[in-house]
Amino acid sequence: MGAAFRRVAGRAIGCAALAALSGCVSISPPSVSRTAELDRIEADLLAHVEILAGDEFEGRMPGTAGEGKTLSYLAGVWEQAGLISATNDPANPWFAPVELIKRVPQSSAARFRKNGRVMAVPDDGVQLFTGGRRSLIESAPLLFVGKLGPTLDRSELTGRVAVMLWDHPDRTAQKEGLLNNGAAAVLGIIPDDSTFAVAAQQLEKGSYHLASDGDGTAIDGIISGSAANALIGADALSRLTKQSADSAFTPIDLGIQARLEARSVPAEITTHNIIAKLPGNGTEDEAVLLMAHWDHFGVCGSDGEAPVICGGAVDNASGLAVISEVADLLGKGPALDRDVIFVATTAEEWGLLGAQAFTRNPPVPLSSIVAAFNMDTIGIAPRGSDVAIVGQGMTSIDGDAMTIVERAGRRVSAKEFANQFVKRQDGWALLQNDVPTLMISSAFARPDLMQDYTRNRYHKPADNIASVELGGASEDVLLHVDLVRHFANTASYPVRAVK
Repeated sequence: MGAAFRRVAGRAIGCAALAALSGCVSISPPSVSRTAELDRIEADLLAHVEILAGDEFEGRMPGTAGEGKTLSYLAGVWEQAGLISATNDPANPWFAPVELIKRVPQSSAARFRKNGRVMAVPDDGVQLFTGGRRSLIESAPLLFVGKLGPTLDRSELTGRVAVMLWDHPDRTAQKEGLLNNGAAAVLGIIPDDSTFAVAAQQLEKGSYHLASDGDGTAIDGIISGSAANALIGADALSRLTKQSADSAFTPIDLGIQARLEARSVPAEITTHNIIAKLPGNGTEDEAVLLMAHWDHFGVCGSDGEAPVICGGAVDNASGLAVISEVADLLGKGPALDRDVIFVATTAEEWGLLGAQAFTRNPPVPLSSIVAAFNMDTIGIAPRGSDVAIVGQGMTSIDGDAMTIVERAGRRVSAKEFANQFVKRQDGWALLQNDVPTLMISSAFARPDLMQDYTRNRYHKPADNIASVELGGASEDVLLHVDLVRHFANTASYPVRAVK
């Protein structure tokens, strides 16, 4: 940590000292080529990622020593860039507490009957979790819902176990919709048994919930592809899966009753968002926001008897590196009209919880945020890549953002692919609260690279420093500097937020 931190911090301190003599406004002398500038930025990004994804940070798990090291590092880097605390809480400068309940599975059991006959299903093929201390469901009919969720009526779901297809990008929203609409339990079919094993391993570590949300008694479960075939029948499941792709599909009662029981052990955890700002010139009471989540999964595997750390280099040390470099570059420039707020959120991996906590207790009115940009999983694309805009078509800032992108010589592509991820990143929590939010990213403009990453490295030990490509990210840094300057100055963006 020490050497790389000193390189980054020392450069900021040196510029700050030089500013006292010469104004240190530009990020590099005019004679330095753009390639050299991008090389320097890429080296800075790599230095950040090496630290944040290193074993010393223990996988950046909320509520662990790794959290403290992560927050301390970010606060140091941001303070050197000229940021100040923006929690608006003198008792908690820089670090805004987020109270969570972590529930660790204690035991679970699933039994299934059809026509009075017990169905043989491998015990390790079903994993169940409850948000309460104990949940028990008896003689509950299994209802195959495919990919349906929020659109189903409570009358269709109450008292039933919704069996959903897990292998699609909107599975989290689907599951939440099913539970919110009255399903007694949800079973997600994970067709690949190795993927099921990884998901089960994560489930065993427990689940976080905002303490303010209280306890839930519904059962959240997963079932392996082989167990689902044993329960439903391979041919029947294949036929149901095909039927569910039809727009006219409606849920189908499987004629199977379930007895599901799950117990969990609760623990209270205090984790933190880190919130800072680059102050504007004081003429505006509005702000631009930059966000990236800092958390990952800690220890997530084993090599024989030795634990293996999931460093999360791409997800999301790379995003933290990008917004930290943007902070550094903005801090060297002239004061902007609007404040620029920087937020590194906790517990994104457990359901955007840090971002939700931010929206429930924001340091400024959410209506005063004229534009927000999230940065997640950025380190996979080379230089020269297009950019994708996650959330394109959902905000009032699309047109201005597109103009800035085009001025930077970047091309926008992969809109359909990128928008599959809109509900899977922290920007969704902001969008749900009417904050105009985009995620503009070279990574999501490369479906080939993103799909390879999600198959082979995502949430695995292989997401390490060796897997990171920061060429596109270096260009994205300069793009976000331009975006922030545009939206943070009234001359270029005079429209005031609705109060």
